[in-house]
Amino acid sequence: IIICKLYKPKNLAGAASNEACLFTNPEEELFVGESELCIDYDVSAETSLDASSTNWTEGVEMTPWRRIVVFKADKLEPLIRSIRDAFPPSAQATPAPGASAAAAAPMM
Repeated sequence: IIICKLYKPKNLAGAASNEACLFTNPEEELFVGESELCIDYDVSAETSLDASSTNWTEGVEMTPWRRIVVFKADKLEPLIRSIRDAFPPSAQATPAPGASAAAAAPMM
């Protein structure tokens, strides 16, 4: 089971379509494709959206939702591989010009 945080356009908030959903974590959309069951519920009454935080919606009013996604345990490993393939970790940071390589190396 995974609980996803997503947003739906206010005018389509009651619709079952996934096309207009924006996932807060895009990798969670891969879980939905392999799910056995999805249950969406509106959380707008429990959350508040700051007007300054909605710039990413390009003027479209969005409603916050949560989606409970149920999938079989045997699908977890393939899902993790799919997520790693779709969202590879960023390359190690390269040192800025003039900075030493030791300064850019992570501390252990």
